Amino acid sequence: MRLPADVDATFASLVAAGFEGHRAPWDAFWGQRYATVLDPDGNTVDLFADLAAGHAAAPA
Repeated sequence: MRLPADVDATFASLVAAGFEGHRAPWDAFWGQRYATVLDPDGNTVDLFADLAAGHAAAPA
């Protein structure tokens, strides 16, 4: 993931494809946008991006 919004989009895409959402996207206290889905075997797969990446200055 490159941007915090990518976590949300990827989570939504995976859930729409039939994967089980384990924890919806949220802003973690350690500075990441974070979410978890389950793979077909029930293993957790973490999605995350640095929250600061969403606040980077736009190129001039």
